Order: sequence, then structure tokens, then C-alpha cells
Amino acid sequence: MADKTNFWSSTTIDPKRSFRWVLVFDHIPTYVITKVGKPNFSVTPVKHNYIAHEFKYPGRVTWEDVQVTLVDPVYPDASAKIVKMLQASGYAIPGTEADASISMTKKDSNLAVGVPSIAQLDGKGQQIERWTLHNAWLSKADFGALDYATEDMLNVQLTFTYDWAEYEGGGTPEEPVPVPIMTNEQPQAATIQKYKEEMGATNT
Repeated sequence: MADKTNFWSSTTIDPKRSFRWVLVFDHIPTYVITKVGKPNFSVTPVKHNYIAHEFKYPGRVTWEDVQVTLVDPVYPDASAKIVKMLQASGYAIPGTEADASISMTKKDSNLAVGVPSIAQLDGKGQQIERWTLHNAWLSKADFGALDYATEDMLNVQLTFTYDWAEYEGGGTPEEPVPVPIMTNEQPQAATIQKYKEEMGATNT
């Protein structure tokens, strides 16, 4: 049965706001981060042609890169932290033949970044939603451009690539704390079956 609660007149329903959030990951203070994209995914369509028809089937799930924007204060020097993150990932300046043989690994890159998490907050500052990026690594850094014609603060834009994201949310007005919706700790086959039944996606 559909929920007939009037969204606009109910005092217990509050929309998620784009400014109520924090991004937590190692080495960068949360207060210098000004913008972050939420995780997005796409499902690749696998096509099959038959005479004059085209049929599509769901293929791989791909998690899209997450973009992060932060201001670059003199202290703590965000640029310095990012460059250290790059070298901690295994990057070596090729000054010598020995140095040129050193290269990045996924393990080192993951350890250098840590496990980033994006939390949305309610009006009381409580977490109501949390995304966690797994096997994340820094794939791009843009340190901005210098310009005599502006007095704007200098921004740094980062791109993080990751394998998959966990989601916690789905709380209630009585208990707004995020609960596991799609996480590693859940038994996947049982969770899929549970959501099939909840969404009415089972065959009868």
C-alpha cells in the first residue's frame, strides 16, 4: 500500500540537503574540502541482434570516478599532502636507472589513500547516509591555475577511482542512524533474495 504522507505538510520528513555532508579520508582535513561528487554507477548493455531487432541484456556494473574539490591553504599544505600521496603510491621520479624501474602498485595506492567515506547529515549533525569507497586510489590531481586578474582562493581538484561503493542509509525519523543496505558484511545471496521480495521482483 502506497504511503500517502504529504511530503510538504509533514514535519517528520526533511529532504537531504546538498550542504550537509563531510568527506573523511586520510591525511586531508575535512574542513578544506568544499565539494564532492557522490558515487554513481552504470550498467553496460550487452546487445544481441536478431534480423531487424536489437535486444539488450544487463552486463557489468561500473562505478564512476568521484571528483573532489578542496581549497589549498598555506598550512596545512594540501598540495604537499597530495604529492606525498602520489609517492606513497609508489611513484618515483626517474632520476636514475634504478629509480626509473620503480612503479606504482594497486596495494600501495590503496594504502596511500585509505578508505574514503562520504557522510550526509541531518539538521542535528547526525549521519543519515554513508557511502564508502573500496580499493580507492588517486587517479588525477589538478592543482589549479594562477591568475593575476583574480583574488579567488586556489582550488585543487582530485579524482578517485575505486572498485565499488558500500551504501548505508534507510533510517527512520525515530532512528535516523544509517543501517547497512549494500555492504561487504551482508551475505550477498540472502540480501539479493530479500530485496527481490521487498521489490516484488520474485516469480510466483
